[in-house]
Amino acid sequence: MESNTFAGDAPEAAPVVSVRVDDSDPDEGVCTGTAIDPHWVITARHCVDAAVKPGGSVRTGQGDLQKVYKVDRHEVAPRGDIALLHTEQEMQLERFAEVADELPSGDATIYGWSSDGSGGTTRLPSAKAEVEGESELALYDAPSALRVGLKHGARIQPGDSGGAVFSGGKVAGVMSAGLFEDPDNPTEREMTSNAAVAVAPVADQAQGIRDVGAGEAGSGSAGASAAAAGTATPWWVWAAAVVAAVGAAALAAGAAGAAGKRGGAGAA
Repeated sequence: MESNTFAGDAPEAAPVVSVRVDDSDPDEGVCTGTAIDPHWVITARHCVDAAVKPGGSVRTGQGDLQKVYKVDRHEVAPRGDIALLHTEQEMQLERFAEVADELPSGDATIYGWSSDGSGGTTRLPSAKAEVEGESELALYDAPSALRVGLKHGARIQPGDSGGAVFSGGKVAGVMSAGLFEDPDNPTEREMTSNAAVAVAPVADQAQGIRDVGAGEAGSGSAGASAAAAGTATPWWVWAAAVVAAVGAAALAAGAAGAAGKRGGAGAA
């Protein structure tokens, strides 16, 4: 992200991580994510779709306090540009982000770990933002998407995709692609490219997202008892069938094309 402000030691930003979907190529597959559990990071699905196979890593912290954790699997949402990454080892963070149950409105805050951004790979840029309404760029058969405008000259870049939109201190959405204020105006396109971002809201899937971590924590006898008692099916059990039904490949191609035409924040 290009911004004049940085996260510093803000508690809200502590769980924001840099995501690399393919460690074999240091110049490709960079996104942003947010740790919501010792093993789970929420990010954009189009970042995961760029991976040749499940894997990669996440980098936590800033400056000299950074650590890298290997990722061993990905889980995609049944709808929307949302995915979860699972780390082999527990991430050693003092705080993990909460997932919001309500749609964001009004003021928000975003963070982006683009390696080309204002902070490079050691300082996390931040930006104040405002939820402006709905966006037409609702990817992966999402029922809706939000348009969030950045303030004070901040701009989204490739590598910021998957970063959370924080509202009320909680993860309220995931960044999908940068937008132009007016794609048909060449002057404005040059001056305000990526001044807004299309966001996949998490409210309608918040419980399912939380159930992923809860399901893993209860995978022993307690988890089996819960399943026998008829608790909700974990997210990833039914996600694959739903995604297949809506044509994941076509939607992924659309995401890449839209990001390219609109100055997208997606991973290259």
